[in-house]
Amino acid sequence: MEIKRNAAGIVDAISAEDIGKFPDTNLAESLQRISGVSIDRSLGEGSRVTVRGVGPDFNLVLLNGRQMPASSIADTGASNSRAFDFANLASEGIASVEVFKSGRADIPTGGIGATININTTRPLDSPGFRATASASGMYDDSRTNLSDTNVTPELSGLISDTFMDDRIGVALTLVRQERESGSATASVGGWRTFSGETDNCWCGQGPSEWGGIPPAGDPNQQNRPGPGDIYSVPQVIGYELADYDRTRTNGQLTLQFRPVESVTATLDYTYSELELDRTYNNLSAWFNFAGQETLWTDGPNA
Repeated sequence: MEIKRNAAGIVDAISAEDIGKFPDTNLAESLQRISGVSIDRSLGEGSRVTVRGVGPDFNLVLLNGRQMPASSIADTGASNSRAFDFANLASEGIASVEVFKSGRADIPTGGIGATININTTRPLDSPGFRATASASGMYDDSRTNLSDTNVTPELSGLISDTFMDDRIGVALTLVRQERESGSATASVGGWRTFSGETDNCWCGQGPSEWGGIPPAGDPNQQNRPGPGDIYSVPQVIGYELADYDRTRTNGQLTLQFRPVESVTATLDYTYSELELDRTYNNLSAWFNFAGQETLWTDGPNA
């Protein structure tokens, strides 16, 4: 509330205290608590941010005022997207997030939807010795491999101290999260188009086209296309069972020096890594659209 009240322009913000009140896995899920901010999810976690209906590619993301490079675990191969994937950052290592919805002279340009500034821990902002540690577990039963555990660990720690009458400060933050999840998906692709005159009599009488429809008068047909209509059937169908092993590692070391009240020098090193292993089994069927005849016969149980 103080950030919004004292800001010049339209600014929304969320602080570490607010973030800690919610069970958010990463920073994207914390940002969705802000008015006008919605998120996309990838593999069950928050990923990219949309502000006031403007897509993720049109937001500028800053870390302590410096522009962040774009990367995504969902991307395969080359990508021209400039959208930042917030799944790379854990919520535990963040002091606050500011969402600038209007332009300002003291922030970089380029955010059409918004400029999002991520602020990390600064020791001189909270003088004295401070330390915190937390441990939790993530339960996820979506894995297809039933022999694996459903609980994975999440560990975080922060230590900060100031010296020389609060003129020098040092802070170290470490976060490591592991998560195992899975997904079952079905897909259809390669559609082929037929005209309404194409028949498939399902009776074994005469040639029929693959993907055709029952002839006129067949009691099993519904909503038959007219002679001038077209319809499509799939070329390929696929099913996949996938397991994902993700490890998120974040760390930051910050040094600050304040020789006088009006001058503060800050040196920080930020480390962010997200490892993703995907193990999958899939089954697909390809239809070659060859001419065929189909005949249903009466079996012993008919």
